[in-house]
Amino acid sequence: MTASCSTHRPRSIDDGFIHLHSVIGNGAYGVVFSAVDYRYDPPVKRAVKQLRRHGIDERQRRFQQREIELHWAARNHPSIIHMDRLVKEQDGIYVVMDHGDEGDLFAMITEKHRYAGDDLLIKKVFLQILDGVEHLHMLGIAHRDVKPENIVCSNDGTVVRIVDFGLATRDHTSTEFGCGSTFYIAPECLGEWDNARCYTTQTADVWSLGVILVNLVCGRNPWRCASPTDESFTAFLADPTFLRRILPISHECLDILTQIFTPKPEDRISLDHLRVLVHNIASFTEDVQRPKVDARPVSCAAFPPVSPPTPVTPPHYVDNYLEVYEPESFIFDDNFFCHDQDLPPLHPDSISPLPQRSCSGSSEGPYPCTPRPDTNVGCAPRISTKGGSISGYISQYVPTAVPAAYLQY
Repeated sequence: MTASCSTHRPRSIDDGFIHLHSVIGNGAYGVVFSAVDYRYDPPVKRAVKQLRRHGIDERQRRFQQREIELHWAARNHPSIIHMDRLVKEQDGIYVVMDHGDEGDLFAMITEKHRYAGDDLLIKKVFLQILDGVEHLHMLGIAHRDVKPENIVCSNDGTVVRIVDFGLATRDHTSTEFGCGSTFYIAPECLGEWDNARCYTTQTADVWSLGVILVNLVCGRNPWRCASPTDESFTAFLADPTFLRRILPISHECLDILTQIFTPKPEDRISLDHLRVLVHNIASFTEDVQRPKVDARPVSCAAFPPVSPPTPVTPPHYVDNYLEVYEPESFIFDDNFFCHDQDLPPLHPDSISPLPQRSCSGSSEGPYPCTPRPDTNVGCAPRISTKGGSISGYISQYVPTAVPAAYLQY
């Protein structure tokens, strides 16, 4: 969700218990406010997402309902931003959530340079994100838009939580090609490879985790899009060690990335195996023992998925607003939520990557230049900038083998 510096006239919702303050984000279907919740003593700082009730069609209304249902089901995990309650007002539905008081992971990487060269902190943060994604998958949910902009930070960047369930689904497979964000979308989700008719949604989340790992370690994206038209990506497919020529990563890190970035989803590493490899890595940027690495993807069939937990009962509206103090007591009308199979498809013209722009409304400029394998070896595109923070995208590069501590963002 895109950050915004605009302010909003302070007003109250939920019978005066919640005071809305500044606008901190804008998305396709809603606005996010910084707020204070006086229903608790002492008052609690909140992020409150307003979803429009008027001026939207039935398709958009159903996506809103699905977003609320899936976020509610996943809310009780330390790596998922907690949803406290819903408030129904005349002008919209307000989703009351915990507040990420230090902004998103994107800003923590690109502006505060928090993780550069700190292997232990990278492990800690990445494994929190992985645990959140695994929790979703155990509930039968695929997020489909895992990226730094959808991860909020606290405790000096050491605690992270996943937000924004606008593209989440319970469908195991999907034909909604182009659903996601350009830099983080898995190749099978583009519909550009081997005449694909559908893709598995959860393995696509694993791919996004790989790009986030590169962001944390290098402050860069490995490519602008996992497309057959992207020269960096096709160079990686031809020779996975290409990543070590454009990114300052160790052989161990390369081994992990090649098990994530497999063109065939069925060959992609499991989350359990990925957790073990990340936990045990000696360094993301330096070859401590310089082991010989087989850069070919490995099959992870030996790592079966964890059995899903019991589903959670979703929340429920009442006539004026959701008047509860314990969210666990919510009960929704049967007709409030819809199932994914009842939803019309997400068309690429609304939230998918476009040829010259990023998607999900998160930026306004052109892509950063992708290094050409034959002319710019030793360079990698920077992590993409969000609209309003920098004029256009940065297209400068960092030479290979530079320690992460010296990277200039």
